[in-house]
Amino acid sequence: MNGYIGIDFGTTNTAVVQLFNDEHGYRSVNLGEEGEYPFSSIVAIPHNSGDSLKFGREVRNRREELSSDFDIFTSMKSYLGTGKEFIVGSNRYSATDITCRFLLSVKEYILRKHNIDIVEAGLAFPVDFSPEARRELRIAAENAGIKVNCFLSESTAAYFANRKAGQAFSKVMVLDWGGGTFDISILELKKNSITETAVFGERVGGDDIDLALAKRVHAEIVKKSGSVNPLSFEDMNPVSRDLLVARCERAKIEISETDDEYDLTVMNYGDYGTKTVTISVDLFNGVVEPIIKSRILKAIDTALGRANLKPASIDAIVIVGGSSDLSSYEEAITSIFKDSQIILPNKPQWSTAEGAALMQIIGGNFKLNNSLGLYLSDDSIFPILKEGEHGVGSKIDPLSFSLTEDTQDAHFNFANEDGIMYERVTVPTKGYLNEIIRLSAQIDDDQIARIQLSNSSMGDNHHNKPVDVEINKLTFFYDISGLE
Repeated sequence: MNGYIGIDFGTTNTAVVQLFNDEHGYRSVNLGEEGEYPFSSIVAIPHNSGDSLKFGREVRNRREELSSDFDIFTSMKSYLGTGKEFIVGSNRYSATDITCRFLLSVKEYILRKHNIDIVEAGLAFPVDFSPEARRELRIAAENAGIKVNCFLSESTAAYFANRKAGQAFSKVMVLDWGGGTFDISILELKKNSITETAVFGERVGGDDIDLALAKRVHAEIVKKSGSVNPLSFEDMNPVSRDLLVARCERAKIEISETDDEYDLTVMNYGDYGTKTVTISVDLFNGVVEPIIKSRILKAIDTALGRANLKPASIDAIVIVGGSSDLSSYEEAITSIFKDSQIILPNKPQWSTAEGAALMQIIGGNFKLNNSLGLYLSDDSIFPILKEGEHGVGSKIDPLSFSLTEDTQDAHFNFANEDGIMYERVTVPTKGYLNEIIRLSAQIDDDQIARIQLSNSSMGDNHHNKPVDVEINKLTFFYDISGLE
């Protein structure tokens, strides 16, 4: 293997970073398309089953041309864990299948252009990625011939890549706003350790802006047409909608970079023909600002609440992700965190992948920062997976619980030591006081706590199936002494 590889499989773009350790310390090399760009997370599936799937920047650049013979799909990451299937012609694909093929195309490109064969890597995931989504991402990578050495949240990974810029502070918040997700990590820093005091994620990103802008532009096109029976955006044919969204993504990027209006021309837009709409900065901000206020700022407030902190408690903010250069977003963040140092990496789209590469040096031995346990009737927490003792790869000896009253079911509420509730499940019972319910638990490599509850008193019937619980958004402690 050539050093350490980190992969940030993104909704819009996928970054791959190679990490070396030489006499000058750790240094990274970005492995992208055409040398400097992350891989476009886009796939074109042919209508003719005999043709090959196409991926990446070629599809993005030839999107309109390819749309006649291919179905174009973006945001495949958002479909992992949902059971969504994609039917094109006579072929049927799962999100895992397409993700695997995309990662395989990335692997083949890097081997061809950089002579690097990726056989193992560290991967990052959104904070709110479901257990099913994490499993499917791992399966997709391993089916593409990439062994997953470690998994960690995107926002925490992004901090590791920028730890030297933040090492002078004690409390740092990382805001990672990408194409499909907004991830937050609030970290407490010491010389050789990083502790997650809170993590939180919201499924909102650049794709939401592109779609909202497309609907706004559609309304302007309708106004210009003077149609008596106008079609709604949703009633337009899928190809027209897709191309307009793609044009709006380009407009978003241009306006963000130039802070100037943008003339958007859409060709053959259904019955409306070819139309040009000037998107002013005010119109653009009118689309973006409600998303920031209603979802981004609310997510930040929730994360601060989980850490029991106020904005003034945060020493520094690390801002990364493909959507991080929106001026309205930057203004909103700086207005809230007036006393915080703002850290803006030179290449924010590569930070998460670099952090995923760095985490392999630690070896994935991450310990819980906050115990996970059962919420009891006296408002106390009975710890099951304990802070500082259990972490990734840990298993506990089975625990036994008995009923305290006659009941037809037993309720188990899982919370952390701060009283934040994760899951509530019910285990069927016969209602006898001598019934014993057994609990087993472990933390998998994907940072998911997996708990199983069973009642042997129920006998061998369909009511006695074990109850499985999967809990994410756990917080961890990382010993980084090996990185210095």
